[in-house]
Amino acid sequence: RVLFQPGWQYRRQTTTRDDPTTGEIIATTYEPIAGTGLAQEAYWTGMQETTPTGGIRDERLVMFAPTGTAVAGLDITAKDEFTGPDGRVWQCISDGIARGIPGRPPDYIAARVRRAKEKEQP
Repeated sequence: RVLFQPGWQYRRQTTTRDDPTTGEIIATTYEPIAGTGLAQEAYWTGMQETTPTGGIRDERLVMFAPTGTAVAGLDITAKDEFTGPDGRVWQCISDGIARGIPGRPPDYIAARVRRAKEKEQP
């Protein structure tokens, strides 16, 4: 965890509100949990996926260590997101997996994420 940067935030989705007419989610509430983290490439091939609209999906792996909370107490799901110290928002695309040295409590959680530019504050 030496390379983990301070200023990361895990944002756990706690409640949603649906539009009664369409059934679409119109409001989501997140609970922030502070910690240290690191975003790195998910695959070392350097390949990127192109979306049907011609955009490039930026998928990576986020490793996150909460501050003041046990890793075992976190249940990161594909509905959650991370915010980096640079303001970039990363939406989870997989559930988190606790990682660490075998035989010891986990040190951090790893999750596959995609960049969520639409959620970033200007």
